[in-house]
Amino acid sequence: MTEHKLEKYLKKEFIPPTSPASLTPVIISDSKGRYLENQCTTAFEKNIKWWYKSGQTSSQGLAWLKNNLASKIGHLDNISLYVWLGTCDLTSYDRSSKLVSLRPNPEEEVQTVINNFRDIKELLSAYPICKLTFLEIPIFSIFEWNKSHDHPSPNQFKNQDDSLIVNIIEINQQIRQLNNLVHVGSPAFSLDIYHSVACKSKNSRKRPRDLYNFNLYIDGIHPKINLSKVWLRKISNRIRTDCWQ
Repeated sequence: MTEHKLEKYLKKEFIPPTSPASLTPVIISDSKGRYLENQCTTAFEKNIKWWYKSGQTSSQGLAWLKNNLASKIGHLDNISLYVWLGTCDLTSYDRSSKLVSLRPNPEEEVQTVINNFRDIKELLSAYPICKLTFLEIPIFSIFEWNKSHDHPSPNQFKNQDDSLIVNIIEINQQIRQLNNLVHVGSPAFSLDIYHSVACKSKNSRKRPRDLYNFNLYIDGIHPKINLSKVWLRKISNRIRTDCWQ
């Protein structure tokens, strides 16, 4: 998409429900969640609870849920939990340089993410009234992140981007299978940065990363305002279905 198409999407009317919710919507995430919460302006959006932590992996999210889920449900009553983790599992972050790189064995990380999601599903099974949805991981760019943080030669990370994309697609396919088991679905966030112009190009040197418009991100990972608003709207559509049935 482009900024223009995002703006066009946002012009569509969102009609919030008028009856009380049967479940409280909660999103557990890494730092992506903060960017969406910052765009919450309506009463409907402000009812969403956010449990996010910068750099949080699926393993850390699972551990946090094990320690806190019972007390949180006791406080909020029954919830519809949206798990938006996995982005930070596939890459390593160097705090001193603020640079990111692909982990040495990303295929193993893919399996770790899926195993953690299965464990979260098992954890939620103790609360049969609650709902659970795994949100897909948006495609992101190691190259764009490192470029925005002044790496002297960021082009070397383009190959890592291509491998990263393959692994994100694999996780998202597994997420769809997990969601199908409980009859829910996730927005396909990566479609919102899919670069249709690039897709139609006949350039034989086109690489996987060329199919995405990373200009819609601040830094290759975090969404700009319009993309944040679109993702928030799409999650809100999901919440309206899940929490008001």
